[in-house]
Amino acid sequence: MKAIISYTQKIPVYRVILGILLVVLSIYGFVSTRTFNGVFTFILAFVLLRTDGSEIDLESKTYRKTISVLGIKIGKWNPLPKVDYISVFATNENITVRALSAETTNTFPVIHLNLFYDNNKKITVYETKNQEDAFDVASHIADALLIDLLDATEKGDFKWVDKNKLRDEGIVVHTD
Repeated sequence: MKAIISYTQKIPVYRVILGILLVVLSIYGFVSTRTFNGVFTFILAFVLLRTDGSEIDLESKTYRKTISVLGIKIGKWNPLPKVDYISVFATNENITVRALSAETTNTFPVIHLNLFYDNNKKITVYETKNQEDAFDVASHIADALLIDLLDATEKGDFKWVDKNKLRDEGIVVHTD
């Protein structure tokens, strides 16, 4: 597996299309009209195309929170604190869609991988919708950092995972 594990929130397609359109309009604004128009539309495009995420480098044991615009990531690498364990945590992601006077919120299940340190401070290092992928990446991180793995996919029922069984056989076996 890779030494750098990346996770970036997805941007809805309509925001990408609108953001690229605004970048084109801002270039037109810089070239043909007033500078203020170009700056304003460029800032608006940046807001639409911006997304947050994180990266963890398992070899150098560093991490960073990232801001990404069209795949270009910016963020300062920090040393990874002494991590106690990694958890595979199932939760829901809410996406609100607004149109004129109507609004709806859609809920989707997601799985977060969180590194816990210093009495339950956490760093979210990965997000996926696939439980098998989540445990595969969590096992890789746990082995690289020499930490335990916690299965928190069932609400209120947190169990430690046997990393050897997961790595060797690909099955999640809980330990007592």
